[in-house]
Amino acid sequence: MISWEKRDTWVAVYDVLGFKNLVRGADQDFPLALLTLNLSELLEWIQNEVEDFDGFEYMVISDMIILFSPDVEPISYSRILLICKQLINHFIYKQFPLRGAISIGTTFAAEDRPILIGPAFVEAYEYCEDQDWIGLLLTPSATKAIRNAGLEPLRHDFVSDEIPLRNLESENVLAYRFQGGAANFDSPLLSRLEQMRHFAPDEAKEKYSRTMDFIKKHYKYLTD
Repeated sequence: MISWEKRDTWVAVYDVLGFKNLVRGADQDFPLALLTLNLSELLEWIQNEVEDFDGFEYMVISDMIILFSPDVEPISYSRILLICKQLINHFIYKQFPLRGAISIGTTFAAEDRPILIGPAFVEAYEYCEDQDWIGLLLTPSATKAIRNAGLEPLRHDFVSDEIPLRNLESENVLAYRFQGGAANFDSPLLSRLEQMRHFAPDEAKEKYSRTMDFIKKHYKYLTD
């Protein structure tokens, strides 16, 4: 019998863009070494970040990284948000493409094996997979919960227009604009994304272009 642990939690789901293509080339020494290096650094980074906050955990299933908070309190939202923003920015700098989504609600995790079910996980997974770029979203449940707590995620570096989804509804979905506050210089992420776009397969290049256009549109300068 499988024993389940019920959690009411903030949950973030990330996946690695182009993971299937990396795996297909994993019988070659160079792609395998690159994949191993990137994944090892990614997991080490997450482990170090999670250790800073009591009760936070993570799970890895194939190309998915799932983060959990210990509860659904607003302080846990602020902490998982900090981790998620830093994670996607850090790995764009490393030219390792991730996309993620943050949800809230009930999950059930198997206690002795990597199995996860529940509406919060499903929602985060669906919105993660439906993104047509490299980015980070708040799902409808997360946006509503944040506002019900008296907070406004639009003040947390999220925007509500031109959400890059393929099929799902974008109502109450917000997108991270890849910047905290304002700056007097262009986004340093743009050069990394351009390099990634250059080496990406043709069918994926538009995802990088879409991400770059989004950053340029929503970037804030100190002189604005």
